[in-house]
Amino acid sequence: MPRESTRFVILAAPRTGSNMLCTILDSHPQILCHHEMFNPGGVFYALGLRDGSFNVGTLEDRSRDPLEFLQRIWMADLGHSCVGFKMTHRQNETVFNAVLNDPSVKKIVLRRENRIKTYVSWLVAQQTGQWEVYRKTDLARRPRVAVDEAELRQHITENDYYLSQIERVLEATRQQWVSMVYERLLANSDECARVLEFLGVAPEACALEPKSIRQNPTNLRELICNFDDLDRAWRGTPLHRELHSLEY
Repeated sequence: MPRESTRFVILAAPRTGSNMLCTILDSHPQILCHHEMFNPGGVFYALGLRDGSFNVGTLEDRSRDPLEFLQRIWMADLGHSCVGFKMTHRQNETVFNAVLNDPSVKKIVLRRENRIKTYVSWLVAQQTGQWEVYRKTDLARRPRVAVDEAELRQHITENDYYLSQIERVLEATRQQWVSMVYERLLANSDECARVLEFLGVAPEACALEPKSIRQNPTNLRELICNFDDLDRAWRGTPLHRELHSLEY
C-alpha cells in the first residue's frame, strides 16, 4: 500500500513573502506546493499546473463543500511525498479551522519583520491589482502611496492578532510547527533547510529556486510620498528603523 503524502499548510498574512515560499518549496522534487487554493477570487494552483491540465474542482464545488474540496487537494499529490498550499487571513474559515486543528497537517507560520514594507506592499498591490508577478516584463509601474499612521497601526494589529491566534491554537493542541521569517529566508539558505527537515524531505536547499519577482524597491523613500513626514514623526521609534531599512 503506498505511503500517504505529508500534508502541510503555509499560514501567513498578505504581502509577507508567501508566494515566494510557495515557489521555493514547489521547486523541490518531492514537494507539490499550491498557492491560495481558497482565495475568494479563484483557485491558484502551483505555477507549473496553471495550464489547465490539473483541476480538483470548480469554484462552485469549493463553495458547496469546502472540506470535500480540501480532501481533493490532499489526494491529488501527483506522486509527490508532500502536498500543501498557503492561506492568508479572511479566507475560508471552515477550511482554516479544519487545517489549524488537524495535527496531521504540518504548519509553516511565515512572518515578515518589516511591518511598514508589508503594509506598503499591500497598498501598492491594491492599486496595481498585481498580487503575483513571475516575469519582470509583467511588472507594472510602481505607484507612490501615502501611509496613514492610524491605518498602518491597525494593519499591524490585525496581522499580529492573526498570527498570535494561530500560535495559541497550536500551543493549546500541542502541535509542532515551524516559524519562518521572510527576511531570513532571502538571506540564509539554512531557513530552507529547516523547513525541508520539518517536512521530512531530502535537504536539497541548494537546488531550490524562487520563481516570484520581487515587486517593490527596498528603499521606501521611492514608494512613500509622505516619507519625510513619517521620518520626522517616527524618529527614535522602532518604526523609524523599519522605514530606513534597505533589506528586502
